[in-house]
Amino acid sequence: MKKLIVSTIAIIALFIFAGCSTTSLTTNILDKDVALQKGYVNHFEKPYLEVNAKEDVEDIVVYMPKNTTTLRVRLHIANLEDLIYMKLVTEDAYEIDKILRRVEDIKTLGYKQDGYMYEPSLEKNVVTLQVYVPSVYIYKASYQPKLIFSFKRDSRSIQESINLKFLREIYSVSKKNDAKEERPVYSSLEVYCKSSKKADKEFFTQTATINDNRLDLETIKELEASCR
Repeated sequence: MKKLIVSTIAIIALFIFAGCSTTSLTTNILDKDVALQKGYVNHFEKPYLEVNAKEDVEDIVVYMPKNTTTLRVRLHIANLEDLIYMKLVTEDAYEIDKILRRVEDIKTLGYKQDGYMYEPSLEKNVVTLQVYVPSVYIYKASYQPKLIFSFKRDSRSIQESINLKFLREIYSVSKKNDAKEERPVYSSLEVYCKSSKKADKEFFTQTATINDNRLDLETIKELEASCR
């Protein structure tokens, strides 16, 4: 019995000392160049953000990156035979009711158009949806269209919908009155425009062209007045 206890203590001591020696040789993991580590993936290197949705999803919420407002959403639909149509609908001031264009290759859309691709020979039961979100749509930090689509399953026509919510805040810098120190501010374009009377040129281009015959004149004048 004594031999067993001594042997056990010796083994434990061996592990403790081995652990200590290993720890002393370990470098600080924070000193490593993260972007150069093997297996690192930059998810924002493309001119669009890719989102993978699960089957039977009802809501998709996306916080949009800084440098793109084009999204490609991969929808997984079980036992999908074919798509009849897909459209975006909103109940806001933009009153969008838009049938989306179907393409054989999603690359033919460019990056500033809405549309979708379904090619069962490439990916079965997967629909690639592209949604372009102009900055004028996210004036109040969110754009909430509903995706309504009809498809065939077991030779029957089925209609489903997904609530989409795209969020985006803009970064700006303001100064405190007392110490005159700069501080970062994250807010909606609406708040930024009302406080600074500034907006980029693209915003006004989108207001005039993308929303032609879609947005009432009163709303357009309100947008322009708040940002100039």
